[in-house]
Amino acid sequence: MKNYRQMKIKILYLFMILGIVSACSDDFMDTSNPNQISDGSFWSSKSDAEYALTGCYDVLQSKPMYGGGVYNSGIRDHDCLSDNSYNVWEWMGLEPIADGTTDPTHWFLQGFWESAYKGIARCNNVIANVPTIESMSEDEINTILGEAKFLRALFYFNLANGFGEVPLILEPQTVETASIAKSTVREIYDAMIVDLTFAADKLGTADFGHADQGAALSLLAKVYLYDGKFTEAEATAKQVIDLGTYTLFSDYNTLFTPANEVNSEVVFSVRFESGLADNNGEAFSGTWAKVAQTHHQPMPNFVDDFYCIDGLPIDQSPLYDANDNKLNRDPRLDVSVIFPGEVWIEGGNPLAKKKVKTGYAMHKYIRNTTEYLSDGPQDFYVIRYADVLLMRAEALIESNQISQEIYDLINEVRARVNMPRIEDVEGAGLSQAELRNILRHERRVEFGLEGTRYYDLKRWGTLEEATVRANADNIVNHFMAFEGDRTLYWPLPQVEVDNNKLLDQNPNW
Repeated sequence: MKNYRQMKIKILYLFMILGIVSACSDDFMDTSNPNQISDGSFWSSKSDAEYALTGCYDVLQSKPMYGGGVYNSGIRDHDCLSDNSYNVWEWMGLEPIADGTTDPTHWFLQGFWESAYKGIARCNNVIANVPTIESMSEDEINTILGEAKFLRALFYFNLANGFGEVPLILEPQTVETASIAKSTVREIYDAMIVDLTFAADKLGTADFGHADQGAALSLLAKVYLYDGKFTEAEATAKQVIDLGTYTLFSDYNTLFTPANEVNSEVVFSVRFESGLADNNGEAFSGTWAKVAQTHHQPMPNFVDDFYCIDGLPIDQSPLYDANDNKLNRDPRLDVSVIFPGEVWIEGGNPLAKKKVKTGYAMHKYIRNTTEYLSDGPQDFYVIRYADVLLMRAEALIESNQISQEIYDLINEVRARVNMPRIEDVEGAGLSQAELRNILRHERRVEFGLEGTRYYDLKRWGTLEEATVRANADNIVNHFMAFEGDRTLYWPLPQVEVDNNKLLDQNPNW
């Protein structure tokens, strides 16, 4: 069951009473006297703690986080900032960032910032107040704290990936303490590591949709990987593997559907359900005017990077047919992309190439019903077990611990879609650089259009190369800019800089 959503109406009512439903309408923190909830009217039972914790999860469903939509870009859509895809509708907010024309007043930046800090404010309230509930046992308290700290780390992870240096707020704020300077990226990562280490230690198993030990360890491994701490990353990813909890879902073709969203590959997901009065649905799988999601268009260079079923690139494989470029390709391509002439839904119309500037439309996660502009029930996978396997492989490669295990980890991901082993195509005894290229390609085709590519490129230092690759596709009215350090981190929202006398704008903005 999508159980944490069932309390949402009660939670919203409580938050309205307690003055914490809006964490950031005027600035990035909850300044509407959040401390009033500790006066004994709340924070007196386990149910109170659970209601408040559910409010933390609730923010993950917001459109700027993982909810998305045709009028707002969620994290899944951030692939449009990379060489993977192109967002045609500028009002969704990403194209000005991609082409370098954004500025600190851009509404997309404000929405992303507000959602993340709303979640952080709610987590801070839980972390500060739950230990005061005398009726709860130590284990019950630590479980709530572990989940809240996991979520706080996830919100900061998203903030740091986008903005770099941001204010690090680890306790409830008041109007008097609302002005806080930026912390360094190092300080933010250190705080995430502390939170996730605590969560991994205190959490066990949990109801599906809640953070558990595996989720905490997996996010910790990802934080270490992004931080360049490869020895710690590979060791932490191994802890997840050794839990024995997760396996790859057998059918990649139906993995991204509501029917199979509860499966053994999901380490952590944001859960959604449609048709409820309290707005628990998502919009990222939705469409416009009952046609394929053509506003989010895969790029030709992305399509071309899927190998043929013999494991060879299309310019090397005898199986490639330029007249039918979908034939004999890695099965993950068909899951990700709709090709010209394909019928998207039963009774629908074929996709016309002239209607999409790149020649392709989005398929992964997209609902196949005629409903549109309505909330959907599709869960979003924040961390899959495939990611854990490839994180460990990458960390082993980058720490130069070259062994058969790297081959086995990547081969396990390939085998799920019947793609050949590394040894049977690229060969054995490969160098660190060769394995690195294989790993990076595998991440692109496995997680394509899931919102990770842009951040992979940034941490690898290859965003400039990707920009050149994207521009070589010559898509009408689409240009990606790379301007050095200015491109790597977004400007802070101007309203936050104006309202906070200690908050300095990011360099180059």
